[in-house]
Amino acid sequence: GTLRGHSNTVASVAFNNDGTLIASGSWDNTVRLWDPTTMEEKGTLRGHSGGVLSVTFSPDGSLLASAGGYGDNTVRLWDPRTQEHKGTLRGH
Repeated sequence: GTLRGHSNTVASVAFNNDGTLIASGSWDNTVRLWDPTTMEEKGTLRGHSGGVLSVTFSPDGSLLASAGGYGDNTVRLWDPRTQEHKGTLRGH
């Protein structure tokens, strides 16, 4: 199947630790969360001011990190369950 929703190039994709969630980062400045079984979008994480170049889950799946480029130059941390923004790492 195909996961559709981003409005620009998808630069990064990652599965969580148990394979129940996919995160995709795009040049549309968003991270989207997907259910790989149903192919449904579970949410959109907004906050980057530039394209999202990379996404990765922490080993226990409790955090998602997204790296923004193209003038954003931040790493943002998210709770993938609640979709809450947990913090921003600057200085890159």
